[in-house]
Amino acid sequence: MSLLRFLLYSPMRRRIRILQARLELLSDRLDRMEKRLEESRFPDPDTREKLRAALGKTLTLQIDSSLIRGTLVSVQYHSLDLQDETGQRITVPVSRITAVTFDD
Repeated sequence: MSLLRFLLYSPMRRRIRILQARLELLSDRLDRMEKRLEESRFPDPDTREKLRAALGKTLTLQIDSSLIRGTLVSVQYHSLDLQDETGQRITVPVSRITAVTFDD
C-alpha cells in the first residue's frame, strides 16, 4: 500500500500533471495561432471575392519592385492567372504579390 501511495502522490507524479497541463495549454495556443495565421493570409476571403468579381477585368499586380499588368483570367488558391497584352498567360503565386490595383 505504501508503494502505491508513493507512486500516486509522489512529487514526480505532481510534476507530470503540471507538465501535461502546460502541454495542453501550449497545444491550444498553437491551434489559435495557426487559425489566426490562416485568416491573415493573402488573399483573405473578402479580397478573394473581389478578385473573383474582377474576372475578365484589367488589373496591376505589384511583385517586389516590378509591376505586372493584365486581364485576370482565374483565381486559384495559391495563384492568380493573368493574360497580358500579347495574349500570353501569366501565373503569379499569391505569396509573391505585395499589392493589387484594379484598373477598371
